[in-house]
Amino acid sequence: MPSMTIKVFQFKPYVVITESMEPVLNVNDMIIVYNPNVDKLEVEDIITFEADIDYNGTKEIVTHYIYSITDDGEGNLTFRTIREGGTVPDTWILSEDDVIGVYGFKISQLGVFINFVKSPFGIAAILVNIGVIVAIVVLVKSDKKKTETKK
Repeated sequence: MPSMTIKVFQFKPYVVITESMEPVLNVNDMIIVYNPNVDKLEVEDIITFEADIDYNGTKEIVTHYIYSITDDGEGNLTFRTIREGGTVPDTWILSEDDVIGVYGFKISQLGVFINFVKSPFGIAAILVNIGVIVAIVVLVKSDKKKTETKK
């Protein structure tokens, strides 16, 4: 179901975790990618895609520039990508199905907060804060009841 998010909502957020696109996209930037129309993609567009970058059989999510687009004559497109400032394209060749989205915009450093909230420590901190807030509300309400009862 998470892979369908972009199809349903037409956009999806990702947190940048590597320096491969700096200074355009920095580590901990949150980027928003939109559902792509692969027929309208152009060289130098920034896309988010799945690729087996380590050749270990597991695809990872990557965001890079489009280096080249090839049409096989039957309407099937393949893409080569390149990182920011690179001179040699990435080794993988992407199909249309590998493209997750096209870059829309970024929110600088929001990924720090997102990663904190998703971490075990962040979840614990949120739960503790909710508990403290609930306890304060309960104490204030019980104090008001006692005050009203005395009057």
